[in-house]
Amino acid sequence: MTPNKYITALKPYRPIPHSIWNMKNLNQVLKLDWNESTIPPSPKVFAALQNALTESNLHWYPNTHNTELLEQISLYTQLPQECIEVFASSDCAHEFILQVFAMPQDTICIIAPTYDNFRARAEGIGLKTLFFQTQDDYMLDFDALDSFLCINKPKIVYLCNPNNPTGTLHDINALTHIITKHKHILFVIDEAYYEFCKQSVIALLPHTHNLIITRTFSKAFGLASFRIGYCLSSKTNIDSLNKLKNPKSITHFSQIAAHVALQDIDYMTKYVDEVTLAREQFTKNLRLLSDFKIYPSQANFVLVKYPYIHKILDFLQLRQIFIRDYSHILPNHCRISIGTREQMDYVAQTLKEYQCNK
Repeated sequence: MTPNKYITALKPYRPIPHSIWNMKNLNQVLKLDWNESTIPPSPKVFAALQNALTESNLHWYPNTHNTELLEQISLYTQLPQECIEVFASSDCAHEFILQVFAMPQDTICIIAPTYDNFRARAEGIGLKTLFFQTQDDYMLDFDALDSFLCINKPKIVYLCNPNNPTGTLHDINALTHIITKHKHILFVIDEAYYEFCKQSVIALLPHTHNLIITRTFSKAFGLASFRIGYCLSSKTNIDSLNKLKNPKSITHFSQIAAHVALQDIDYMTKYVDEVTLAREQFTKNLRLLSDFKIYPSQANFVLVKYPYIHKILDFLQLRQIFIRDYSHILPNHCRISIGTREQMDYVAQTLKEYQCNK
């Protein structure tokens, strides 16, 4: 069978080869390639899941109302439940946003370089993508963006803040001004790394109708395997998304894990604090090595430039350290997820060893 013309022409999103899953001793692997947490989720999550396995209703579909989880997210975000919806990952939320608020041949704008999944999902349903490039330091020229939006009038703007893979945190006040000014453009602000910077445009909600914030439990909360995230927006937008969303899509175990993780905020906060310290220490250590350029970051990863990036990738992988190659869009660049100080000291020492032996 022949796929539709949009899929035929689509350049697919490029995930990394996950050869890591073929390794026998996963406990000895330092996985720093997908920005997951490097420690397990809260012990309370494990306890709750073990209890759930003894329940007698595992043959039922999951609770379609997500009631307890929505209550917990409402407490966490300080938004009413009517302005929140849960999805099977923020990636999934992006797919629904595009399907609900755009039509084939509509134009969307993506602030680049950034996470490529939104682009792939958009082009897969026939949307035209325009890219607005950040400056050489990956900061955003808001005046230039303002002019760009006035001229091109896209239906949707996608911005990751802090941005992936650069770690750049764009100015919240300037971003608020842009969103407020361009009322006929839907702004999708991907706040997957919000917990690591604590800055958000959430204050614009729920009274702004041209803003949707997406967040995830995959990063700071350590629930990447559960594939669960959520949208924050006006009640009107949430109602529109729910017209298409399958209410059975959030598994029973995902709901439990996210709900309990939100009840143990202290565990998440301690991990975020540890990552912040580790990022600062790792950045300092890497800058002591010659030829490494490391960019400022407000997330749980750093972008690194090195003239022989593939040699670094190979050297680390032989020592069971996996990082993300970004040379396909940023020549000689890689992205390194940040774990604990102990883990990152080991990575820094390994890179120092590489330099001594090259």
